[in-house]
Amino acid sequence: MTRKTFFSDSRNWDLINWKSIVILKRYMTRFGNIKPRKYTGVPVKIQKRIRRAIIRARELGLLPYIK
Repeated sequence: MTRKTFFSDSRNWDLINWKSIVILKRYMTRFGNIKPRKYTGVPVKIQKRIRRAIIRARELGLLPYIK
């Protein structure tokens, strides 16, 4: 049984990029780590895109590595 998430609808997949800081923060812990799929409930394909976007935003200085 799959969980219904924001990215279950493929129209929202375009919102995953390094510029959408508010969305990316939802997939990070309060210490700055990336939440695992176990807690987010998103598919593997989406989790990889989220991870890639978070790493790019960190390199550009938009998101912190740690708090």
